[in-house]
Amino acid sequence: MNASNCILLSPADNVAVANGRIEIGTALPGGAVASVLIEPGHKVAIKPIATGEAVVKYAQAIGRATQDIAAGEHVHSHNLVFESGRLPVVPPSEAEHATEADRARTFMGYRRADGRAGTRNFIGIVASVNCSATVCHSIADTANRTLLPNYPGIDGFVPIVHGQGCGMSGTGDGMMVLHRTLAGYARHPNFGGVLMVGLGCEVNQLTLYGQKGVAAGKRHFNIQD
Repeated sequence: MNASNCILLSPADNVAVANGRIEIGTALPGGAVASVLIEPGHKVAIKPIATGEAVVKYAQAIGRATQDIAAGEHVHSHNLVFESGRLPVVPPSEAEHATEADRARTFMGYRRADGRAGTRNFIGIVASVNCSATVCHSIADTANRTLLPNYPGIDGFVPIVHGQGCGMSGTGDGMMVLHRTLAGYARHPNFGGVLMVGLGCEVNQLTLYGQKGVAAGKRHFNIQD
């Protein structure tokens, strides 16, 4: 182990933090040598700290030494005490100055018509009923095999299928959850386009999704039409 296994953020620090087990005799930042075993996450003095002197970690005074601490010794509750509101402030000139980050926050994405942005550009093939699930899988599989190689800007064609949509009440919690779930997929910004596929005779008719603002701009068809 060497000094790189210590975390030392500021030249104002008089302790370093072990990011691994530090054995006796290990070299520390500043030329000190560990005189005791230091466990991961614990502090070790890298320079002598006199009784009453501030202990500085990460450019912040975290307490005062209750006894003289030699370089290389363990710094913990046995020789350190916290004094609320009475600790010195480390001068900014003694701390590392980070370069200010660019204020503009951006990422590589796809801006959608409603102002949202996606981080992927999939085409969703959404089944309104379990009866159209096989067709949705077939459409997605065929498109991924024959169309996707020609459109590098598309991440893939994804079938969104389920086991509901018919043989159930047209009202109630079950249908409400199904509507909300499928509408959520259809409106998700990671989908650049959505094709909704129904059978035609199911309870969960495609026309119901127009009431939820999903139909606009979405392509759809019924297999039985």
